[in-house]
Amino acid sequence: MGLGKTPLCWICNKEPATTSEHRSKRSDIKEQLGSSGPLYFHTDARRNLKLQSSNAKRLKFEPSICNSCNSARTQPHDFAWKRLSGALRNRHPPLKTGDIIRANRVFCHATSDEMLNVHLFFVKWLGCEIVESSIPIAPSIETLSQAIMSGRPHPNVWLAFGVAQRGKDWVGASVVDAASFNGGTGYDYLCRLYEVGALSVRVRLSSLKLKDDWHPTFTNRFVIANLVSE
Repeated sequence: MGLGKTPLCWICNKEPATTSEHRSKRSDIKEQLGSSGPLYFHTDARRNLKLQSSNAKRLKFEPSICNSCNSARTQPHDFAWKRLSGALRNRHPPLKTGDIIRANRVFCHATSDEMLNVHLFFVKWLGCEIVESSIPIAPSIETLSQAIMSGRPHPNVWLAFGVAQRGKDWVGASVVDAASFNGGTGYDYLCRLYEVGALSVRVRLSSLKLKDDWHPTFTNRFVIANLVSE
């Protein structure tokens, strides 16, 4: 019996899905936890699993994207997030709820383009989780693919930034909350937190905007929200 074919990349739908995205950006792991290891990996089922490096297989999603999409196509998105993440985590004075962040203080040139890249980084991150967990969504995963391929914002992906409640020696994400409000066959609402050190990012797939949600079509500034109470 022959082996099955490698699935196609969910982003371009052209090349084999042979590469894996990190569950948390590798640059976030290295900058927050150090590059020398060891690291300790936690899930709901198991805690304190010792890993030797930030490139360990357990720190990555299952392969779902091709090399071209994981490098050249989405590299600007990765770089933009690395820059914003570092600026927010290393801010002096430290972030606090109610702070207003002006993105042009981080991205002095092409601010709107770079903030769009941040948005698309989280479109990719959410898409990899959707594919790995086989979450049926409405609108479909193809709309996330189209956003990345066209370089345009996804109309239903919202970000909100807040102060994380965990200690500095933590990088990770919450489980995905999913719901269906329109009575269709797929979930039209997803919510997940991405956390690195003192920074928390709420990523939502929804047709409705919440008070502190940010989207690249509106503005290049955002407020540091109280994500615990929302």
